[in-house]
Amino acid sequence: MKKTIFTAAFLLATLFASAQDAKQPVYGEFGLGFGQTLFLGDTKTLLNDALGGMFDPGITSNLMMAFYYAPQKWKGLGVGSRIKGSIATSVTGDFGDSYFFNYYNLSASAKYYVSREFNRGLYGRAGVGFGQLTTKRANETTNAYVHQFAVGTTLTGSIGYSLPVRRGALSLEAEYEGSSRNGTIDRLGDQMLRSGQVALNLIYSF
Repeated sequence: MKKTIFTAAFLLATLFASAQDAKQPVYGEFGLGFGQTLFLGDTKTLLNDALGGMFDPGITSNLMMAFYYAPQKWKGLGVGSRIKGSIATSVTGDFGDSYFFNYYNLSASAKYYVSREFNRGLYGRAGVGFGQLTTKRANETTNAYVHQFAVGTTLTGSIGYSLPVRRGALSLEAEYEGSSRNGTIDRLGDQMLRSGQVALNLIYSF
């Protein structure tokens, strides 16, 4: 997952640099945050079938990058692309084993400022994208590991506030995301794994 995130981040950075060289009204952002993963529907039961043990969702560290095209005539609206990766802390579940639930998504994204000036004041953000989850059960004593993968779509919605700082803006943002991903589970076949996240992110825009 880390390799995919770094590759996508590199592509975003390259596109942003090209736009800046061409003097386009393009804004970049980099953010860090934390979130609480949510298991929706029958996902917890399906993961028990997939991993042979049950666990509760844990806290994640979030890393995100984005760029937005926001000409002045759009009056506070920007459209672009965003990548977000969520790396979970391990939680102890059934049989005393460690369980992990990591995920990422690459999305098309729109951001709108109520002030009608990009990077100033109250804003809302929405995105739709595609990504993967990787969940793992691990027992370091016996070197026993079980993995489950799934791919699918993610919808995100955020509300935040941006304060101007030197050469950019600093934003505090509350975010919700919901995902539906398909994975093939042994003895069950293709299944839908639904999850979500509530998060708080700190973002630097430039």
